[in-house]
Amino acid sequence: MAFDIEKMNKLPREARFFDVNGLWYFYNGWMVRILYSTPITPNQITVLSFFVGLLSMGFYVSGRSDSLVWGAIFLYGKVLLDNIDGNLARVRGTSSRVGRFLDSLTDFLVTVMIYIGISFYLVRTTEDNGFWFLGLFGLLTCFMQSTFFVFYLVSYTSRVGSYDKNRVDESITEEDQSSAEENGWSLRLQKFFAWGYGWQDRLIERLDFLSRKLARVSEKEKTAWYGDRCFLTAISPLCLCTNNVMLVFFSLLGQVELFLILLISVMNLYGVGLLIWKIQKWKTKNAI
Repeated sequence: MAFDIEKMNKLPREARFFDVNGLWYFYNGWMVRILYSTPITPNQITVLSFFVGLLSMGFYVSGRSDSLVWGAIFLYGKVLLDNIDGNLARVRGTSSRVGRFLDSLTDFLVTVMIYIGISFYLVRTTEDNGFWFLGLFGLLTCFMQSTFFVFYLVSYTSRVGSYDKNRVDESITEEDQSSAEENGWSLRLQKFFAWGYGWQDRLIERLDFLSRKLARVSEKEKTAWYGDRCFLTAISPLCLCTNNVMLVFFSLLGQVELFLILLISVMNLYGVGLLIWKIQKWKTKNAI
């Protein structure tokens, strides 16, 4: 089968929007083209990304004078690998629920490790235990911002009908139980996924429900509500990828604590502001 770069994208050309995270994946087409004819599998790349993330965390806690530099380098290595696995699977036509959950759980574990790493670094260098609390708040903020973006992205892609490996609600269904007879790993990974991400998904779903109530969005208008590509573009910087790139940048500057402060303050205000803007836009539209 000939290599078709168009298959890398989850969305058909006419349904795409500008996703700022694509700026950090400028190399993807080249890498996927190189890997396409090799025996390397997408899941192997996902596992490799986990170990690269583990190395990043190791450098953050190492106590070396250049720990931030090497932590940042390996963290960007994780970013580099993070999108290649899914793109390679889509180009090969081998996308699977197992790969979807493995990728998400790898992101979850690496994110926890990285925030432990930078918190440890700040506590060790400043002798201020308060940075453990700042790091924990940063971790929770990172998860919620990323889940916020992913919720609206999956709500959009599921309605466009272009990608069926992700669901808005990943609660285990009877169909999932039945498919476990063919692939038990899918159900095992889904259970871990529900444990790690389920609480985040429920909070964002509740927030979206309240937002639609405030905006007076009817059932008939839900497709348009989730199909707002301008809003998707605006919230794309909240994704985990951009979060990691920001941490890489501030690590190289030696300003990890500034990263946490900006993440918790500016980025949260940015996300809340965009949601308020979306609600107000719909209220104005329905008032006309």
